[in-house]
Amino acid sequence: MFALLALALLGTASVGAVAHAQEPETVIEGRVVNASGGGGSVDGLTVTLHRVEAVGRQEFETTTDSVGLFDFNGFTNESDVAYGVSVSYQGAFYGMDLNLSEWPPAPFELTVYDSASDDSTLSAAAASVLFLGANPDSGTLSAMEIVSLVNSSDRTYVPGPEPMDLLRFGLPLGALGLQLETSLIGADHIQVDRGFALLGNVPPGRHEVMYTYRFPYTGSTAFFERSFRYGAEHLRMLTPVDAMGLTSDSLGDAQIVTVGETRYRLLEATDLSRGTPVSVELLDLPRSGAGASRWDDVRFEYAAPVSLGLLMVMLVGYALWRRIGEREGTVEEEPSSPGQSQDGS
Repeated sequence: MFALLALALLGTASVGAVAHAQEPETVIEGRVVNASGGGGSVDGLTVTLHRVEAVGRQEFETTTDSVGLFDFNGFTNESDVAYGVSVSYQGAFYGMDLNLSEWPPAPFELTVYDSASDDSTLSAAAASVLFLGANPDSGTLSAMEIVSLVNSSDRTYVPGPEPMDLLRFGLPLGALGLQLETSLIGADHIQVDRGFALLGNVPPGRHEVMYTYRFPYTGSTAFFERSFRYGAEHLRMLTPVDAMGLTSDSLGDAQIVTVGETRYRLLEATDLSRGTPVSVELLDLPRSGAGASRWDDVRFEYAAPVSLGLLMVMLVGYALWRRIGEREGTVEEEPSSPGQSQDGS
């Protein structure tokens, strides 16, 4: 995570750095490298050095030579000062924090790529939807989604000029309270038809996008329908057992898995092609006046970063601990007796 540069761009002044006694002035040296096959020239690019400390921040600029080399002169490794560098190349933004564990810092490389607007190189290695709980007082369901977006090419995806070129993600009808976290640098979001779009670029590699929201429901059941624009190598939909039931004609029977002390209903699918529609039914929801689910007590703006880490560990590592769980009895088949609720009551 490009933490320092994010702080600099947001204007946040509070930042820690490795503390050392003040050293003599030195030169910070680096090189911009284009990792795209047959990529363009890196001559004459403007490189920005970000200097961030508790009382403010400063920016310094220089340009690359014909092979991408650049340097900044006259800097010291002061206590509570951190450094990062950034560059814009073909409409995309790149940056990195500098490692101050040794001083002067060793020469480093800042990698850039040629840009392209063909989103066929984008896919989802994993897509996970967690239905957290229902609040009958507001008539809303709370959900969290995590998408591992992969750019399999050696070009950075830069959205084209048309609305459909944007990085688009679906939301249920009437969704509200969107909260977003992503590992993509400098990505903002806007509302679009049937969801939201990220205003950012996607370099080669894997990048996480996590978002939470609420959507309305009535009665004791609700349908959740989604078309996955980038497909999904692995799709997982789950909910805590004590929050609601979960079923789907297209995803088969739910299993019950245990993570920590919590039991979840889990639906899975593999190798979903781009644009594949998926529908699930949420059952046994509390009716108005029944009292809010305990899962709705945590404010998302505080829970989201923690939940992202916990859920990524849980969902990405699921295949491994599922095999262990099958041997130890922590993976169960969902009960399906006629007339029973999804939690067997």
